[in-house]
Amino acid sequence: MSYIDIFNIKHENAKIVNTRNDFNRIFIIEDTNGVRYACLKTDAPEATKTINHFKPLKPECAPLNYLTPYFTGKRHH
Repeated sequence: MSYIDIFNIKHENAKIVNTRNDFNRIFIIEDTNGVRYACLKTDAPEATKTINHFKPLKPECAPLNYLTPYFTGKRHH
């Protein structure tokens, strides 16, 4: 299946990962490389004024190496 993550990037052939605790606003997918991404649920409740994370962002907001199979969490220029 294809899903769109929180950076509005489409992932083809991904599957939903079962998580131990369900999240109210997001779900996790895994691509064919085993890399996991957060996706915003279509019926996600509105974020409160104190918590405004997990809202759809622009693809250019993603870290530079975000789509690599071995994402380290660090930005490389």
